[in-house]
Amino acid sequence: MPRAQRAVELFLSLGMAAGAAGGVLLSPAQAGAQHLHTAEHGQLAAGGEGGEGGEGGEGGHAAEQATSLEEQLAVLAQMQGHLLVAEELLNRGDTKGAEPHLGHPVDELYGALEPAIIKGQLPPFRDSLEALRQQVRLDPNAAAMAQKLSEARRAIEATNQKLSPNLSSQPTLVVTVVRQLALTAASEYEGAVDGLQISETIEYQDARGFLLQADRLLAQALVTAPAAATTLQSARGRIAEMLKAFPSAQPPQRAVLNVSAVEALAEGI
Repeated sequence: MPRAQRAVELFLSLGMAAGAAGGVLLSPAQAGAQHLHTAEHGQLAAGGEGGEGGEGGEGGHAAEQATSLEEQLAVLAQMQGHLLVAEELLNRGDTKGAEPHLGHPVDELYGALEPAIIKGQLPPFRDSLEALRQQVRLDPNAAAMAQKLSEARRAIEATNQKLSPNLSSQPTLVVTVVRQLALTAASEYEGAVDGLQISETIEYQDARGFLLQADRLLAQALVTAPAAATTLQSARGRIAEMLKAFPSAQPPQRAVLNVSAVEALAEGI
């Protein structure tokens, strides 16, 4: 499926809002099937500007709207995940590999938040994301690269604070967002693996970034909500097991874990 469609519509199709309200979350495989049905019939909600074509297959697709608190927090967490894996690639000198991940927050995810931004419920921050993407295109080796990466992270975090000022002290909400990141990572991994080979590097890297951000959220919550340590550590243990399939930003020659093992770990959170 097209790269831009997978990113935000995939995780919205997992039914996180229903799960947070006590409903049933779909498995990654079920979500993928539901997502394909939506994409094939053109039932994408309007929202946000499409990105430029040709960048990892993305561009020109509207994002679905993230309307619940959990969905919006998950969108922001995905943005941070993209930046985490992009930074890893930049540190390896792989600016070409980093560029798509610096574009995904603008092209794939921002549109999901745009209705809330237009209504004044959230502050606009597209400019910070776009400035970062343009910097990697123009001069990724300039000192401004690190500055713009930091500014983009702060802009995402400021929006996160607007939504949930004390997220790390709300372990139930943290685990809900982490579970969503894990399910989305499992779905991305499914799209990346062909037999025992990693055939889609960008999807593999997306999944790694989402899991790195999930681990960060859990680590922060363990500090501020120690009473929920058992639950948080259990979730973090599953994230750590999932990360074994993603040993570095560059995919291994052969898949470390099969798709069903990664999905089972995600569903257990």
